[in-house]
Amino acid sequence: MEHRCDNRKLISCDVIISDCRLGSVKGRVRNISLNGMLVAISDSAQQINGIIDVSFPIEGGDSNQQCQAKALVVHQQSGCLGLMFSELDPGVKQMLRKMLYGYATVTERAYLYQSYRA
Repeated sequence: MEHRCDNRKLISCDVIISDCRLGSVKGRVRNISLNGMLVAISDSAQQINGIIDVSFPIEGGDSNQQCQAKALVVHQQSGCLGLMFSELDPGVKQMLRKMLYGYATVTERAYLYQSYRA
């Protein structure tokens, strides 16, 4: 049964997963949404329901910005971790929204909607 609230966007970028128990592990983001991401990793010894730190780039105009977030490991299968963001800075959420939907704020969304209708 699918429990996602947001659509996921297929992307491929490096991610660093940090766990106080296992240290840092490099991985590759396969898809991302406002609520989480699927990460391919070679060492999948993360504990289900464990809280981890993730660091990943988000495109922001002419450059990429490195973002930090806390995430809950919700599933683990075939060398992949399903992560649900548990703490996401509002600025990071805005950048994700811009990357996923083309707008970061309600005002920008309204402007795009009006431009589209014109």
